[in-house]
Amino acid sequence: MKIAATLLVAALAVSQSRADELVSAAAAKAFVGKPDVRFVFADADRDFEQGHVPGSVVAYAHDLYLLDDVKACQGLPMCEARAAKVIGDLGIDAATDVVVYDLGAGANASGTWFFLKLYGVKSVRILDGGLATWKAQGGALETGGPAKVAAKGFTPVVQRDMVATRDEVKKATGDSAHYLILDARHNLDEYTGKTLLSALVAPGKEYTVKRGGAIPTAVFSPWSKYAGNKNGEPGKPTLKDDAELQKLVEKLKHNGYDPSKEVISYCHVGLGRGSFQYLALRHAGVKNVKVYVGGWGEWGEDPSLPLAAQP
Repeated sequence: MKIAATLLVAALAVSQSRADELVSAAAAKAFVGKPDVRFVFADADRDFEQGHVPGSVVAYAHDLYLLDDVKACQGLPMCEARAAKVIGDLGIDAATDVVVYDLGAGANASGTWFFLKLYGVKSVRILDGGLATWKAQGGALETGGPAKVAAKGFTPVVQRDMVATRDEVKKATGDSAHYLILDARHNLDEYTGKTLLSALVAPGKEYTVKRGGAIPTAVFSPWSKYAGNKNGEPGKPTLKDDAELQKLVEKLKHNGYDPSKEVISYCHVGLGRGSFQYLALRHAGVKNVKVYVGGWGEWGEDPSLPLAAQP
């Protein structure tokens, strides 16, 4: 009886988690045009202009990460004052219900979702299946630029337990008894150091990270293995089903995972592949998980930090 009760509690927790994190296209249709709801597109402007949910604004996930702020403000993607202005300018305040979406793959939607949750937006969910599923289910569309919305006052309440700082990650590399680091990049050439990408340092300023590779002890754990719609196809869910996610968590035990450990997910900029892995793990019931938002953009640029040995 105790085992059955435990499984029931776990199942109810997962079901509630999905309701808190995702909203179906069918349900979201009722929110269009409501003054207390804001749709936020998380992919690039050029994609937005070709078609989007009416009344949407744009907050491209990779533009929400500024490396100068990451360094200055203890691992946050933006210092609080800047983040407050960005969120307020989207027409979001404490009373706003937010629906975040991308073209369908989910990685960028997860990045903008994570950013908003991190700074304390209380009601923010991802449109399950993204714009591809919205279109397939007959959701209304408009083209052109983002909606003109009145800025609102927003006061951040930072959820520090969602992020890992560079110093914590450095500590984790030498403490496998208490930490598990997961590299969410899907491109093996990034993990092995063959490919170098750019990072946004400040608005309008970016550089190509000097070093390639991975953080020592990090397990190669591509975000796409959790994705139900990695190619952005219509009618597919953002996350794999609950049973598949549970299997993936079980497989992580072969890499040293156990529920007592702190799991740190990272990618190149944190808000994207790393946040998607965070979303999936949280949905699967992993409670002790954080995102290293600085990601490879911060780690790879600092010559004092160690690199993983490559085969």
